[in-house]
Amino acid sequence: MWNMSIKLKYILIIVLLGLPIPVLAADTEAESLDSDTAGSIKRDALSLDEIAKELSNPVTSLATINNDFEYRIYQGSLPGADDDTAYIYTLRPSIPIPLSNGKNILMRFGIPINGEQPIYAIGNEQVSPFLIRQNASTIPTDGTFDNYHGHSHLGDIDFDIAYGGVSDSGFISMYGIAGVLPSSQDLSQSIDQYQLGPEIALGKVTGWGVYGAWLTHLTRVSGEDKWDTNMTSLKIFFAYGLGNGWQVFSNPVIEYDWEGGSDNQLFVPLGAGVSKTTRFGSMPMKLAFEIQKYITSPDAIGPDWLFTFSFTPVIRNPFQD
Repeated sequence: MWNMSIKLKYILIIVLLGLPIPVLAADTEAESLDSDTAGSIKRDALSLDEIAKELSNPVTSLATINNDFEYRIYQGSLPGADDDTAYIYTLRPSIPIPLSNGKNILMRFGIPINGEQPIYAIGNEQVSPFLIRQNASTIPTDGTFDNYHGHSHLGDIDFDIAYGGVSDSGFISMYGIAGVLPSSQDLSQSIDQYQLGPEIALGKVTGWGVYGAWLTHLTRVSGEDKWDTNMTSLKIFFAYGLGNGWQVFSNPVIEYDWEGGSDNQLFVPLGAGVSKTTRFGSMPMKLAFEIQKYITSPDAIGPDWLFTFSFTPVIRNPFQD
C-alpha cells in the first residue's frame, strides 16, 4: 500500500505545506492597502481581548496558522520507559469560509514534524507506543527503548472539515468529520492507515471567556490491516480573560484507545496555561504556554508530563470580504 500510494502522499504533503505561503503573501500585500480594501476589516477591528477570545473558540471566523511545540516526558512499567521523552512540532493552518447565515465551513490541517520519539526495540523488531498498548500483556520485558529514533521526520497528517458557528446567545456548535493521512516518513512511528470519523463541539462564549468540549472518534477505513484503530478524544477548551490580551486557559485532551489492553487505554491530563495576545505591526499574534500532568496514562508506557508552547499569527482570510 505504501509503495503504490507514495507519490500521491507526497503530492498531498507538498500542497498542504504550501498552503500557508499564498495566504501569508496575501496578508503581506494587504498590509500595504487601506483596511477597506484589505479584506481584513474584522481582524483589524477587534480588540486584543476579543481576538484572544476568538482564538480560544474552535469555530472562530479568524484565519490562523498555529505553531505548536510539544515536549513529553514518559512513564511506564517497561524498562527504560521512565527515561523517555519526545518532542513534536505541528503546523496547523486554519482557514474558515464564512457563510451568509453567520456560520463557517472550517478547514484545518495538522502537519507534524516528529523529533525524538520512544520506540521499544525487541531484537530487530521496533514497536511504537500504540502497538505496545494493544499488546501490553504479551510485550517482552527484555527490550530497550531507542529514544533517539526518527529525528525530524514528517508524521501522519491530521485534518478536519466542519460546519459551525456561534449563536446570538453565545452558544457554540460544530459538526464535521476528522481524519488522518498515512504520510509519515517513518513506518515504525506511523499507524499507516487512512482514518476517518465524526466530530462535534459544543460550548459557550461568555463575557469573561470561552468554555466547552470537542469530541472526536477515529477509526481505520483503509491501509494497514495488521492492527485496528478506534480512538476517542475529548478536548476540553476553557479560557478566562484577564484583560489587555492576557488569558489563563486549560486545554486537556482526554483519550481512550478502545483497542488497548487492560490498564493501557485511558489518557487523562490536568493542567493550565497562560497566553498573551498582542500585535506585531498590524498582525495579531497569540503566544501561549501550558503544562499538563497525566493523572491517568497507559501502564506500559504513556505520557507523564506535557509542556506546550505555541504561537498563532492571525492572517488575512482569503475567503472574507
